[in-house]
Amino acid sequence: MRPRTDRALVVVVALATASPLYGQHSGRDIDFLFGRWYQGNQSRSYELRTDAPLSGIFSHGLAAQVLIHDSLGRNRAFYGAGWQLHALRHRSTFGPYAVAGVSLGLSTDTTAQDLAALWTIGGGLEWRPASGVAFGLESVYRLQDVGPRGFWRTSPDRRDGVAAAIGLSLAIGPSRSGRSGSMREPPPEPPRDIAGNAADVVRSALAVLGTPYVWGGTAANGFDCSGLVQWAYGQHGIRLPRMSRDQASSGALVTPALEALHPGDILLFAAQPGGGVSHVGMYVGDQTFIHSSNNGVKLSRLVAQDADGQWWVTRWVGARRVIE
Repeated sequence: MRPRTDRALVVVVALATASPLYGQHSGRDIDFLFGRWYQGNQSRSYELRTDAPLSGIFSHGLAAQVLIHDSLGRNRAFYGAGWQLHALRHRSTFGPYAVAGVSLGLSTDTTAQDLAALWTIGGGLEWRPASGVAFGLESVYRLQDVGPRGFWRTSPDRRDGVAAAIGLSLAIGPSRSGRSGSMREPPPEPPRDIAGNAADVVRSALAVLGTPYVWGGTAANGFDCSGLVQWAYGQHGIRLPRMSRDQASSGALVTPALEALHPGDILLFAAQPGGGVSHVGMYVGDQTFIHSSNNGVKLSRLVAQDADGQWWVTRWVGARRVIE
């Protein structure tokens, strides 16, 4: 049984790495996890998965999983692949995240092979000491059920219990901090002169450069992207919606071209081509905008020749003007 399971592991890994999501990487991660499944299951678990931005706090990816149980000379295993939804990943250097997903595959023992569904829900802690690598601890509840009925009700033969794993995440392909074919430029400086009717709003935003990123943050001790824009305008008596998707309807439409922008204009970004607005920033002039990203409140260039700027240019989908 061991050779057959090992061959299955190789096949599952190959399917995952050949997936369309892997090939369309843009600042995504690939995760490797090893762990144990407890509560009478006592399986070793091997998992390979991808993680790519979806919308807001959410990301997603494909997962390939192998669970191997050895007991009294019998080898019982599950090997399959599926989809997972993640939340709160990449939000800070160290922090929690949530995960949920489902996989389809084969449940095997020495006498039979059956179609099985594997449901997973739980969370973990992730430490990201550098932009291209992360380490994590994950604990999830797993339920494996044999046969298609496992999608709506469980059978007496189901296996369930708590699992724990350690993980390593690596950035695959170009990332926001460095794009192949683009030159790395020093961080932009705030413009010396800020003109226009929204100049005071821009100065308020610039005054909190370096403030940490905090999901849901709307105050000077931490901001998320829409919280920064809302706060800066609020300092001058202008109320804006809280969420980035709602700020995408504020004010007047502006042509998304550099020559059409004025300082204070709200810039709209989408994580995925054709997707909804998932990030906002504020134009400050000189092809530069201020926003709150994973590294806190910072300035970025909106030019394709810049390594960081190229990532934002390809995801810039619109602009709005609140103050004419």
